[in-house]
Amino acid sequence: MQGLAYGTAAMSLMLLTGVSGPLIDRFFLGGGLDRRQIVATKAACQILGHATKLVYFGALVDQTAGLDWTVAGVAILCSMLGTTLARRILETMTDVQYRRWTDRLITVVSGYYVAYGGWLLAVAP
Repeated sequence: MQGLAYGTAAMSLMLLTGVSGPLIDRFFLGGGLDRRQIVATKAACQILGHATKLVYFGALVDQTAGLDWTVAGVAILCSMLGTTLARRILETMTDVQYRRWTDRLITVVSGYYVAYGGWLLAVAP
């Protein structure tokens, strides 16, 4: 039941705001998975979420022909490079270190979004 609630909240956030990573991270950190399982499971969830956004928003937006393929190619290469480099870091960490650093990063990213959202609400006309 908890997984269904988290999944519904994460998908709603992803479709409405584009940001659900911190919520997904928090859910997986609370389970009994090791760091490799967390990364792999979250990656699968992110792929499913991005595919859902592509289908959902692709049906709403008729401007997909204006895609800059050079930028798309660079983005794909950067994601592959990031995955390759992150593997080395992941392998050198223990599960305890991974959970500690992930928790810190989630706090910083979430804090930024809350602060930025608050700032936008304060200065919005």
